[in-house]
Amino acid sequence: MRRLSILGTVLVVITSVASAQDAASCPAPRFQPQLMTPPALQIPRDAALVVGLFAAGATAGGVNDLPPVTLTRRNREVAFVREAIAPGLYRLRPDATRMRGRYDLTGVPGAPPLVFGRPGIGAPPAQPSVERVERYLVAGAGGSRTELRAHLSFPMPARVVAVLVFWGDDPEPDLFARAAPTSSSVVLYRSSGDCSELPRGASAPPRNGTVSVAFVDGYGQVSARSEAVTIGG
Repeated sequence: MRRLSILGTVLVVITSVASAQDAASCPAPRFQPQLMTPPALQIPRDAALVVGLFAAGATAGGVNDLPPVTLTRRNREVAFVREAIAPGLYRLRPDATRMRGRYDLTGVPGAPPLVFGRPGIGAPPAQPSVERVERYLVAGAGGSRTELRAHLSFPMPARVVAVLVFWGDDPEPDLFARAAPTSSSVVLYRSSGDCSELPRGASAPPRNGTVSVAFVDGYGQVSARSEAVTIGG
């Protein structure tokens, strides 16, 4: 019995070393900042912007964290007060009392000019209701991947831009997912092979347990958290 116990211990140590080597071989993930606030309409002058970090893959110029972001109008520069909503998702509040007119957003590639002016940002999004959460194995050209998909009781409101994901009883979001407005389902997590492409502080789903979600609108307002649902599949 003692010989079997020692052998088992050696095997565990070898497995742990191999796992550490695999993790060390993964490159540091790179991200591309993206403006998630819809820019087509005039933005309320008391509103915040929402910016998320998305995996850049092989895209050149990817970043590890959100770079400095500012607004400029003629010779005036407005900085932001940055607030983390979830790992990789940020609420940016202009550090100014009056925002009016057209501004250029720097620090977020490809962002169009933004127009501030009208008052009022409306109420936060309604509390989501989740019917079930299922794990799927999806085949693709680069091999299979796992998706965790939440099925909602009602279509996602059009002004929702992101979904916060909470594993179990975690008080803070574990990660965020891009919203699918007007859809009744949303992919909460998508695997990316052996190497993680999650922002710093985010965590992948557990094998078992529960999940709850919250909605984030384009001005950074967060809904109440849904009831927890057991992860299926």
